[in-house]
Amino acid sequence: MKKWIRILPLLVIIIVLFIFSGYRFTALSAAKANSFLLKNAELVEEYDTGKSTLFLFKNDNEEVFQTVLSEKHGLLHRSRVSTNVPISAVEIQTVSIFSFTGKDEAATLLSVISNDREVAYIEAGVEPDIERKAIQKGERISFLFSFSEQVESLNATAFNEEGKALFYYGLPKNVSQVHIPEDLKWHKIDDE
Repeated sequence: MKKWIRILPLLVIIIVLFIFSGYRFTALSAAKANSFLLKNAELVEEYDTGKSTLFLFKNDNEEVFQTVLSEKHGLLHRSRVSTNVPISAVEIQTVSIFSFTGKDEAATLLSVISNDREVAYIEAGVEPDIERKAIQKGERISFLFSFSEQVESLNATAFNEEGKALFYYGLPKNVSQVHIPEDLKWHKIDDE
């Protein structure tokens, strides 16, 4: 019994240190403890990648979507990485772009909302892993790949019902070599 009395304070100190260093017992609690996650963010969707989990949050007050990565460390989870994408009213709104490589795993997430009635489906991926997903106006779809790739290399393209390409995701074509981050977006194909 005396051993437990001596060990108990040490265990409490270890647990407190783990909690203050960001470790949590569940992936979601680690994501919610991420210091970059905005207050009042609402969970939209969860994506399991194997050892890690990606969480998509939306904050209406700040008008932003946030993607948060929770990584598993033994029995605990820790979240130190997130991305922010401002909410906008463009034809195709990217709500999450996230790519990572971890120990023994990798993943790439692309999640979009279509605000264009003509868009019937979106294709994305890298040969031979090309996926096609139907989409309607106001709907959100997500692509989760088990490899890490720059999102602009996913060849994401939006098509109408007849199979005509309407938009592509990436950098503008026929423009100088200098780009700003805002250049990486959905571009209307007819305009170029």
